[in-house]
Amino acid sequence: MKNISFDNPYWLLLLIPLLAGVLIPFFIAIRKDNKSAGVITSIILHILIVLLVGLGVAGTVITTVMTQTQVIVVADVSHSAEKNLNRVNEYIAEINANLPRNSQLGVVCFGKDYVLHTELGGVITGVETAQVDDSATDIASALKYAGTLLQDETAIKRVILLTDANETVSDSVSGMISAVEQLTAQNIAIDAVYLDSNLREDAREVQLTGVEYIASTYLNHDATADTLIQSSYDTPAVVSLFQNGEKLTDRAVQLTAGYNVINFNLPTGTAGSFEYEVRVSADVDETAQNNGYAFTQTVSADVKVLFIGSDAEDVLAAQRLFGSEAVLDVYLDTDLRKEKLEELFGAYENMSVKASTTVPCSVEELCQYDEIVLANMDIRELDNVSAFVQSVETVVSLYGKSLVTVGDAKIQNKTDATLESLENMLPVKFGNSAQDPKLYALVIDTSRSMYTASRLAVAKQAAVHMLNLLDDDDDVIVVTFAGDIEIIQSATKAANREDIAKKINAIKPTQGTSIGGGLKAAVGMMLAHNHDVKQVMLISDGMNYTAEIVEINGQVMSPAQLATYMAENNVQVSTMNPYNSDATGINLLKKIAQNGNGAYYYLQSEKDLADLIFNDIADDVTESVIEKESLVHIKRAKDDVMAGISYLPAINGYVHSKEKVSANTVLTVDYEKANGTVVEVPLYAYWKYGNGKVASYTGTLSGDWVSGWSGTAGQTFMHNLFDANIPKEKIDDPYTLTVEYDGVYANVELIPAVLDPYATVTFTVTYPDGTVSEPFTPAFNATHYFQRFEAPTLGKYDISVVYTTKVGEFGSSSSFHITYSPEYDSFANFDASNLHAAIRHRGTVSEDAIPSLSNEDEKVDTYRLTFTVPFMIAAIVLYVIDIIIRKLRWSDIRTLFKKRAATGR
Repeated sequence: MKNISFDNPYWLLLLIPLLAGVLIPFFIAIRKDNKSAGVITSIILHILIVLLVGLGVAGTVITTVMTQTQVIVVADVSHSAEKNLNRVNEYIAEINANLPRNSQLGVVCFGKDYVLHTELGGVITGVETAQVDDSATDIASALKYAGTLLQDETAIKRVILLTDANETVSDSVSGMISAVEQLTAQNIAIDAVYLDSNLREDAREVQLTGVEYIASTYLNHDATADTLIQSSYDTPAVVSLFQNGEKLTDRAVQLTAGYNVINFNLPTGTAGSFEYEVRVSADVDETAQNNGYAFTQTVSADVKVLFIGSDAEDVLAAQRLFGSEAVLDVYLDTDLRKEKLEELFGAYENMSVKASTTVPCSVEELCQYDEIVLANMDIRELDNVSAFVQSVETVVSLYGKSLVTVGDAKIQNKTDATLESLENMLPVKFGNSAQDPKLYALVIDTSRSMYTASRLAVAKQAAVHMLNLLDDDDDVIVVTFAGDIEIIQSATKAANREDIAKKINAIKPTQGTSIGGGLKAAVGMMLAHNHDVKQVMLISDGMNYTAEIVEINGQVMSPAQLATYMAENNVQVSTMNPYNSDATGINLLKKIAQNGNGAYYYLQSEKDLADLIFNDIADDVTESVIEKESLVHIKRAKDDVMAGISYLPAINGYVHSKEKVSANTVLTVDYEKANGTVVEVPLYAYWKYGNGKVASYTGTLSGDWVSGWSGTAGQTFMHNLFDANIPKEKIDDPYTLTVEYDGVYANVELIPAVLDPYATVTFTVTYPDGTVSEPFTPAFNATHYFQRFEAPTLGKYDISVVYTTKVGEFGSSSSFHITYSPEYDSFANFDASNLHAAIRHRGTVSEDAIPSLSNEDEKVDTYRLTFTVPFMIAAIVLYVIDIIIRKLRWSDIRTLFKKRAATGR
């Protein structure tokens, strides 16, 4: 392609005076009667001479571009980009109009697949006519295909991507990065223009985004389908639930703009596998895509329990409680002979009993149980206790199983490392854990008022007295306060009590009183430590005459309010008043102790020091079994375990324990400490442990302790105890299997509980049309197996898995339905971040204009022809001709040429 340019274009201005100098005299001097052919020819020659001189001086150049530029526009015409098709056509037209010289433009349209819509150099037509499957977006494949169309090594090659970056087929960034790198390796430049496909403000759109449900549950257990519906406007709607194709219920709802959750109760009264679908319909909904969601739920009648104990009466009690609702595998640490066991338990078809301490201990074995019960059992007596505890932790935390301990777990006041994992799982602390190191703070008033009546001397004696009560492993902090706050001792072991006592005895009184400041300093240090027990003893006369306030975390607090804050953060505050009978000081110290969940002590004489203790120091932690009648308090009346129960009679014995932080304590009993203080300790508590649940009931199932529980309420609780702890979801396999659909492909991932280098995995897929695939052998990447297969149609896909290890062969099945497509997500958030991440420094990403289409000069080969000399020679020739014309008459010229024609010269 050729292009005319000028080296000195400003010289073209010379044409104006030159032409004026030629034409003005002609029109002034030449009259009508002497306008001969020679004169007219002369003036034309003058004009041509002037033009040739001007163009020659300006440096006229004709440049021919030899290098060809090939540009492929890769246009997104998927469903999500549908609203931008007119804009895409405008971009393509603008690109076509701004192409460099000697260029060819082609267009590739893509969605789930791609098509060459316009060949290089072909006639551009609208992209809305492209025959593309718009049900997904595969940017990476379209880019790679465009690269195959640009094979001319002599051409400059470019790809311009027009897309909303909503990649639904592969990983949105890594797939595009790979494609961009491939284009770059082929010397193809890549740029992108972002299309904004976000929902319009005036759009009327409703879609069913997903359903939360449990894939496999138990007979007669509560099951729900929590349906998530998005709406762009407030509208009435109808949400319908179908089971096996038949409508169960219609729910008329009022949707609000944003997210809406509609709950359905799923029937679980019949065992089997059920196909469900939830559908939503609303007025003025613009699109029908993603308005339904299908899923499968299995209801199992099989509940399997592993019961490990030492008392045959407990086993009989458990059998009565479970009845025919569960299958029990029982392992007893007992001296009973086989004949006796058969006599006691032989009549129960759903129970097997072994007098053995070799229990199932692998994850694969324990995964078959829904609930594991340890009843009055010292698990250290098990032959394989380490493997058992480790596997129990795995199946509970990863696979959602339940662990229930009953009665005495036999871990009180023991330091056996084998029990550490078990103790960490329990929602209560038994005796040995109560001996974990604690953190104590002595906050001592050193104001002038403490000098009165030897109060400071008594305070020092009290501090040293309490220091001597602490265990060597306990940690202690000492803070003094008056007008200033001083940290006498940061956290250190109480074993250093002699050095700490010297610092306490060296305390001197100073001016001022700042109780809040002293407490603030103490709690600031204590919250930096992870001790389960943290207590403060404030030793002061309470003579805080100013309206003192302190600030913590932006909150302004009085000393009493600060004590409340400390208690809320698991720091207990007690107070000790040395000899001050003033009502103001007494009331303040009592208020601080009350708000801090602590005790108030008043010393009238030095002999009262013997009764001065931190609350927990008085606990006789060696006393683990409490055998006396104790009132039962219901703390969580609405808990599942309390269904049908409003009152429980007293219990005659329990195992002493303490509630852990975050535990759900349902039942408590009164426990009297050595100092006479009565506190409530757990009788039944539980908590969520990973994906599972761990519960501890510190009473017994049988015997004298529950002799008063033979009535309806007691037996109802016992039955509920096990029923409430059956997992929400039934999982029998020693691995987790997940299937995710990305719009085109299903991604299967299998994560085994235990890595076995000799394990093998295969699975087959049954497609919606009934076709069964050849067995897949998924790849393994050090932690899990994974496989990707195409899921091209709507419907249900069944996956059958065979997992084989040295323990045995395990089979399971899973299914997923394709009724929701990411491509049709009208509420997806679109932005250009993925384009920037994929293209990076390789090219540009624009959000409102086409990229620059200019080529770099060094990449373009051109042929340059300069006309300065030819134009000047032509001007001279014309000038000579003009002279001849002006010197000869026109008739002479004609005669001259006629003679030449006659002579043949």
